[in-house]
Amino acid sequence: MRSLLAVSLFAMFLFPVAMLAQTHGKLSSSSKCATSQVHQTVVIDDGRQHSLNLDQRQCTWNTPVSIAGLSGAVYTSYGVDDVQGNRARDHGYAVGVMENGDKYFLRYDGGSIMNGNVPVRLNGTWTFTGGTGRLQHLRGKGTYRAKPTATGKMEFLIEGTYTISTQ
Repeated sequence: MRSLLAVSLFAMFLFPVAMLAQTHGKLSSSSKCATSQVHQTVVIDDGRQHSLNLDQRQCTWNTPVSIAGLSGAVYTSYGVDDVQGNRARDHGYAVGVMENGDKYFLRYDGGSIMNGNVPVRLNGTWTFTGGTGRLQHLRGKGTYRAKPTATGKMEFLIEGTYTISTQ
């Protein structure tokens, strides 16, 4: 009787752990973002060449990104840049769409070196904040680097890792 009770208790603790399996993966990809669809600049009159910029850009992965076996080719970036002289602090969000319609969400923070109103190079970190469907429990983080193209687009190199908890 005691052995049956011990086996039953062991099974009660083992099965919930097995049900909390995780999918892990790495990301290393590049993308291009079009010129801003939405761009608004507010000049701050504090004598320091200071402005706040709001941007929205449509982006395409050069090779579709793969997360947990799902392929995605496009995302939209929404950003706010706090520009002071030739430097900027960049903060924003991105929403990507996978081939099956599931979405992923991420937040980014970084910095830019500016030449006038044009960023010469950008770098920073990003964090997955969740998603929909199979990506609902998506978490992860990584880095990005970017530079402008001659046509006003931005080229990004993105690297990182992710985990999806399944329940």
